[in-house]
Amino acid sequence: MDNHRGFFLILVAAVVAALAAILVQFGVDAQLGTLTAGNFRDETLARQEAKSVLAGVKVAIASDRWRDPGLIPLIAEKVCQEGTCDGVISNEEGKLPVNRLVGAGMSGIEILRRYWDLRGGSPGSFHALVDWIDADERTVTGESEASFYGKLGVLPGNRPLQSIFELSRIPYVKEEVERLKKIKAPPLRRDLTTWGDGRVNLLTASRDVLMALSEGMTPALADRILAARELGQIQTMGDFNRVLHVPAAVFQDLARWGTTRSRTFCVQIRVTYRKARAGLWAVLRRTGLVVRILYFREGSWQPA
Repeated sequence: MDNHRGFFLILVAAVVAALAAILVQFGVDAQLGTLTAGNFRDETLARQEAKSVLAGVKVAIASDRWRDPGLIPLIAEKVCQEGTCDGVISNEEGKLPVNRLVGAGMSGIEILRRYWDLRGGSPGSFHALVDWIDADERTVTGESEASFYGKLGVLPGNRPLQSIFELSRIPYVKEEVERLKKIKAPPLRRDLTTWGDGRVNLLTASRDVLMALSEGMTPALADRILAARELGQIQTMGDFNRVLHVPAAVFQDLARWGTTRSRTFCVQIRVTYRKARAGLWAVLRRTGLVVRILYFREGSWQPA
């Protein structure tokens, strides 16, 4: 009897211990469930607010009010109930259209080469960029791409870039991307694009882009263009002659590669709600008063 009594005491103690462990685990699971549900709710609200801001940005682009640097926070104040929001709107036509320039042959490639030199890029990385995009299977120097790049375990796509973020996949160009990041210089995506109609908006192009568009473009002339733009003196292509009296050869290059219209835009929005963050990245195209989304990615500040 004493043995049976001892066994049952041990059994009861084990059951009580098991029940206590179950209760503790239940409490932990309940707390984790509440926390998870709260995080999910906050993330959902942050995503909804980011999309609401994007809707406001589309209205601003349709009415040609996208240039204000404080536009996104202003829209957020109107549509977001809680949380903070920041972001940027950039004109994609103010950048060099990489695919079109390579596809145009030597004249377009020379524009890219001038830009690459301005940014301090190496000849090897520039050649790799052209090899990646052009349709042939030989390097710039005439060697087989299969033998040259095959040693690196990668072959050029021989097709247009699908996204400017693809630059980080190109041998040697990846090192240029990292180099600019280390010295905190503007990234290549500031001046290069795969979107737009293939012409550079001269009213929003950076100084480096202006310098690259024409061999005859001098630093002094580029600075004059930037100053005239700030004063609102440049509105049409004809103003480059009437206001600035640019040399004929430079104007010919600007007329061939440039425009004064803005129709394609890149929008990056990030919303922080409590401890949750939501970001989106979209490319928008304006046709008249209609603005449609060409590309949309949600969940990260920048696409991979």
